[in-house]
Amino acid sequence: MANLKRAIHIDFHTMPGIYNFGEKFDARIFAERLKEANVEIINCFFQCNIGYVYYPTKIGVPYPDMKGDMFGDIVRECHARGIRVVGYTNTAINHVQSLLHPDWQRVDERGRVLGDDPANNNFCRTMCFNNPAYREYLTALIREAIDRYDIDGIFADCMNPAPYCHCPRCVRDMKAEGLDVKNENHVRYFAYKKFAEFAHMIDNAVPEGKLVQQTGVPFDWDEAPHVSTHGEVECLPTGGWGYDFFVPQVSYMRNFRKEILYMTGRFQASWGDFGGYKTEASIENDCYDALCQGVQVSVGDHMHPAGNLDEELYKIIGRIYARVKAYEPWTDLAVPRAEIAVLNDKTCITKEEMRGGLGRNISVTGAARMLAELKYGFDIINEDIPFDNYKVLILPDALFMSDKLTEKLTAYMEKGGRLLLSGTAGLNQEKTGFAIRELDFITFTGMDGSNSSYYTIDGGAPIAMYRHGITMTSDYKTADYIKPYFNRHWDGLHGYFYTPPEKATGQAAVAEKDGISYICFAVFESYFDFAYTAHKQLVEKALKRLLPAPRLKTEGIPGTARVTVTEAENFDLLHVKVTYPEKRGRQASTVEEHNTLPAGAVAAVRGTYRAAYRLPEKTPVQTESDGAYTRVLLPEITGYDMFLLEK
Repeated sequence: MANLKRAIHIDFHTMPGIYNFGEKFDARIFAERLKEANVEIINCFFQCNIGYVYYPTKIGVPYPDMKGDMFGDIVRECHARGIRVVGYTNTAINHVQSLLHPDWQRVDERGRVLGDDPANNNFCRTMCFNNPAYREYLTALIREAIDRYDIDGIFADCMNPAPYCHCPRCVRDMKAEGLDVKNENHVRYFAYKKFAEFAHMIDNAVPEGKLVQQTGVPFDWDEAPHVSTHGEVECLPTGGWGYDFFVPQVSYMRNFRKEILYMTGRFQASWGDFGGYKTEASIENDCYDALCQGVQVSVGDHMHPAGNLDEELYKIIGRIYARVKAYEPWTDLAVPRAEIAVLNDKTCITKEEMRGGLGRNISVTGAARMLAELKYGFDIINEDIPFDNYKVLILPDALFMSDKLTEKLTAYMEKGGRLLLSGTAGLNQEKTGFAIRELDFITFTGMDGSNSSYYTIDGGAPIAMYRHGITMTSDYKTADYIKPYFNRHWDGLHGYFYTPPEKATGQAAVAEKDGISYICFAVFESYFDFAYTAHKQLVEKALKRLLPAPRLKTEGIPGTARVTVTEAENFDLLHVKVTYPEKRGRQASTVEEHNTLPAGAVAAVRGTYRAAYRLPEKTPVQTESDGAYTRVLLPEITGYDMFLLEK
């Protein structure tokens, strides 16, 4: 059974000068609104980003003119109603303490305080994780809050070592370790080392048995399980993250965390948007995305400093959480099981190898988007995660082929595993040939120098690649490489923008043999950038050969819908979400109302089932079986529905 469910994250950061702070606040009303909204746990402020403390502290600085004990009253009233309280504090941002102790701040290589535009961004002062006085202050404050109120855990926000500090203490310590303070990799290594010490320090300040969440810790950092008890994927889709962020993040994080919350928010813009309220359908959409991925939900809010929780908002959250709660007898027992895995570069920071994170890996995000549209179940993994549970591995576009990964792929192929590769993903580290010996049916002829090439299948129309990779030849080609007359370039007279296809070169755009399919260009990055249906169809064609009997097949369900299966011992859950965001204006995509899927669509799930029911009412749904698949004949669906398939 899930330990974390139906959560609220209260983002409460209060500037000085609120003359009527707490004027309408009543902790009993606060807690009662949460209770009526079916909330079980909250992340709640004891110290905010500004650095003010919201109880009578002996260590920090209370908010000026605060009357009484706001945080303590919240904990008492919530605990009285069975609502757990995790205490929030920021770790990297603290304006109050940085003004009192300027030497606690991070500075850049020129000695300037690190931060963003102070008029437009709260992240304008960041604290040095290597400073012993700041470390002592924060751990003492955490212990004070826990000891005084017996709170249920700690939420340590902004656990991020970047931007990297060059304060005098850090520079001296780097030099003492023989590191070059002008070498970016050395500076980054040192920053992550101190970040690791800082993360363990926070964890050690929290008694055993209480929750600890440290945001910003890399999912695949070797020490991550030791500094957080669970995972929270922070994603405000309309607030800068976008609707393509959550699914790849959770598909990766679930390899490292047993319990995960999708922390969305009620904000139309982003955190601190007091007057921005997403529609009920928009918040529901995010909750349904969580259910489709087998995880629970946290909704972010920002309480007015002179007021209380908004009554109308919590009526909306209450309705949404009532439906989420009704599903829990089944969702508490079901977990995702994927047949396909997308390999991601390992992001753990070491002195030897420091690579980019999943959140910036466009190819992995593009692959996740494409597979979700095609209704394939997938995980995102790295080279340290076992491969044997997956029937197909996807190596996207520019995956770094480490020696360990190459060795594991060879063992995986020997056991009958199948591969889909694209771009330069199969090349050795020197990019002089293929790293995997099973690719011997392809001849690598070089890095693709074109910026406007094409491919054709069975003599069809030339299709643009957009993002390029390698050139190759093969006797097993299934698509031809087509060169343009010339690259796009400027020759001093003309900008060669119009670059039509000229002719086939004899090279292969796609080659396939014995459970391996290789696409020569960066098809997933290209799909993320251009959403070209032909590229999705190319991948789908390859996957149908590599995985001819997938767990799930659909009929009459559009690419905008999301269909997933989660598994339990005695049943499976079929999730069908038909609501999707619409791009409006310049700023962001949004969900204004739910979409409807007419009755008659089909979700065919591999295997035989005794019966199917629409949840939570357990209304029978018609099925047909051919021995291999059970076809679930879907009723009309508005927004989202969950179906129980009895084994």
